[in-house]
Amino acid sequence: MGALKFLAVTTFNARGRQAYGERMMESVHRHWPDGAGFRVYSEGWTNIDTRFAVYDLLEASPWLAGFKARHKDRPTTNYRMDAVRFAHKVAAICHAARGRTRYLIWIDGDTFTHSRMTLADLESLAPADDQWISWLDRKAMYPECGFMVFNCRHPRHMEMIDRLEAMYANDELFALPEWHDSYVIEQVVKQSGIGAKSLSGDARHTSHPLVNGPLGQWLDHMKGKRKAAGRSHKRDLVKPRKEAYWS
Repeated sequence: MGALKFLAVTTFNARGRQAYGERMMESVHRHWPDGAGFRVYSEGWTNIDTRFAVYDLLEASPWLAGFKARHKDRPTTNYRMDAVRFAHKVAAICHAARGRTRYLIWIDGDTFTHSRMTLADLESLAPADDQWISWLDRKAMYPECGFMVFNCRHPRHMEMIDRLEAMYANDELFALPEWHDSYVIEQVVKQSGIGAKSLSGDARHTSHPLVNGPLGQWLDHMKGKRKAAGRSHKRDLVKPRKEAYWS
């Protein structure tokens, strides 16, 4: 089999799988195009769903176990400083990014695909040849990194992945004022000088650009306390959307 043009990946632990992961995987199976691959990185659970490729995250990532052991006692009450929690996401991205896919899509495990996507839709989200990443940039803060597309054929792609991995493997992120993945990834991109594509549309001024921008026509993201409700709040929408899911 040749290289996939699009490979989407995510990760969650056993509790997350039960709370939102099963629903997320089912929505991907129902609404994503057949030509896009999908991979889940398991954090301590055994796969029983043969529809998707499942990789054990600790086996896939040689540095993750050591990082977690070194920093298990760091405070976690503030997500901005919760380095261990978001290290799982970075480990999954860095492993998958060394594969043969043309574009790597990261999608948070608490995301729900509510409407059919096509390969043409995914094409519209991909970075240009001279860009390394597509992300949900925000005007007043770091990007929302619940959905990103990486250009794996950018001439500096491996340099960027190695740099991102080193932030964790070598504990370099602790020199930054914030330790969550969105801030760390933003710094790596800024320091590189490589261009990025915005997926926020005219919703850059909002704190939740996924549901308010172009991605909202297919996706919802239950970040934070939205997980309990199983969907984003109506108050998250800065203006009404036309899709049936949002009505």
